[in-house]
Amino acid sequence: MPSEKYHKEYLEKQFPVELREQLRANALDPTRLPTYEYLNAKGFETRGLTRAVKRHYEDEKTLHEFLREQGFGYQKNSRWPTEHQETISLLNGYRESRSERNDDADTTLSTVESALRTVLRTAQDIHGTDNLLFFARYDTENEKYRRNKQTEAIIDRLKAEISGGATGNYVRYFREFYEYAKLRTRIDQNPVSQVEVHYDFDTRSETDVQPLTDKQIRTLWETLKQLPDRDVHAVSVKNLAKRHGLQEWQVRMMVLVVLGIGVGPRSQEYIRTQCREDWVLDDDPYIDFPVRKNLPGQVPVLAHPELLDAFREYMEATQSDWNGKPFPSTTSESGSRCGNTLNNWLKALCEEAGVRLDDGNYPTLQNLRQTWHNQYHQILRKNKVQLQLVAEEQGTQDERQVKMSYRTEDEERKSIRTLATRDFEELLPLSELPDVMSEVIEVGEYFEEQADLSDFKSNKE
Repeated sequence: MPSEKYHKEYLEKQFPVELREQLRANALDPTRLPTYEYLNAKGFETRGLTRAVKRHYEDEKTLHEFLREQGFGYQKNSRWPTEHQETISLLNGYRESRSERNDDADTTLSTVESALRTVLRTAQDIHGTDNLLFFARYDTENEKYRRNKQTEAIIDRLKAEISGGATGNYVRYFREFYEYAKLRTRIDQNPVSQVEVHYDFDTRSETDVQPLTDKQIRTLWETLKQLPDRDVHAVSVKNLAKRHGLQEWQVRMMVLVVLGIGVGPRSQEYIRTQCREDWVLDDDPYIDFPVRKNLPGQVPVLAHPELLDAFREYMEATQSDWNGKPFPSTTSESGSRCGNTLNNWLKALCEEAGVRLDDGNYPTLQNLRQTWHNQYHQILRKNKVQLQLVAEEQGTQDERQVKMSYRTEDEERKSIRTLATRDFEELLPLSELPDVMSEVIEVGEYFEEQADLSDFKSNKE
C-alpha cells in the first residue's frame, strides 16, 4: 500500500464512500457536489486532494471534475447539471417557451441550453448548490444582499472564463430564466436584474430594440423617393449631397433601406457582404451571409430584389474600380463604409423625414433589423401554420417531419417569400428606378412600363 495519504486507491474507492456517509450524516443528498468549504470543514483537505487528483490523473483536472466522475453533482448524459427538480422543470419550461413563442432555431436553443448549463455548473462550483431558485428567494434583507453578492460571483466567473461578447448572452439567458420563473413559482427578486447594471456588457435581447411602425417606414421611403424634388433639405442631407451628390446618395440610401427592412443584416453584414458573390437575385432571390452564428446563412430578399439587381448593374456600369461592396470606400481596410457612417446616413434621412423613436432618438441600423425581425417572424409563424395543416392532412402531428420530407431548402425559401412579398412591398412601394439609374441601365429589364406618373418625377405642374 502506498505511503502517501491520498493515493489512487483511496481516491477511487474510499474517498467517495466517506463523503457520501458524511453527506447523509448531515441530512444532505449523498449525490450532491459539495463545496470546497464543506469538504474542508468535514476534514477533507481540498488542497491535498486537488494535488493528488492532478498527480494521479490529468494535470488540468479539478477536484470537482473528479467528484463528478465519481457520481457527485450533475451527470453528463443529463440535459441539465442539477438534481433539483423544480429548477429542472422551470429550465425545461423556459426552453419550450423560447421554442414555441420565439420560434428559436435549434442552434439558438442549443446555445441557450449551453449557457444555462454553464451557469448551473458555476453555481455548484462557487456556492455548492444546484438550485437556481436559491438566489431568487430570501426571508430577510441581509439574505437578499447575500443572494445578490452570490449572483455577482457567478457573473464574475462567467465574465472571466467566457470569451468575447458571449458573456452578455449568458447573463441575459440567466436573467430571462427568472423572468419566466416568476410567473410560475415564488420569486422574491430577479437577482440578475439587481446586479447586471454594474457590468459593461450589453444584455439586451433583440426584442428590446424598438422596431419602426408601418407609418414610419412609409414616411422614410416616400421622403427618400422624393428627395431630389424637395425644395428644402435638412442640414445633414445638404452636407451629404455636397460630398456624394444628392441623387447618388439617394440610390445608396434606397439600397440601405431595402436591405434593412427586406433582409435584416446585422451592422457588420452591411460591410462584409459582397454584391457579386453573395447576392443571388434570380427567381428565388436571397443573400448569403456565410459568417453567421445561430442564424440561417441564406436569407430571402423580401422586398425589391429587382432594385438590388439593378443597383449591381449600375455600379458595374458607373464605377470601373468598384470592389463589389454595396457601400464602397477606398480608404477603409474592409473596402466598405463602416457601421457608424451608415448610421449617420440613416440619421440624416430620419431628420429629413421627421422620424424618431419613442425616446426621441433617431433610428439606427439595429432598429431596421428589428423591424425586419418582427415582420419575418410573423411570416415564419404563418409558414409553421401551413406546415401543420399539411401535417394533419398527412396523418402526422409533426410539421418538422413534413418540412424534411416534402420541402427542400429552396422550396422553403420560396414559401416564405410568397407569404412575405406582398406585406413588405406594400411598405416600400416602387414602380421605377431613380432617374440617375435609369439614365445608365435599361429600366425595362427590371420594371414593367408604367402608365402612371413616375414615383421620382416632381408633382409640380
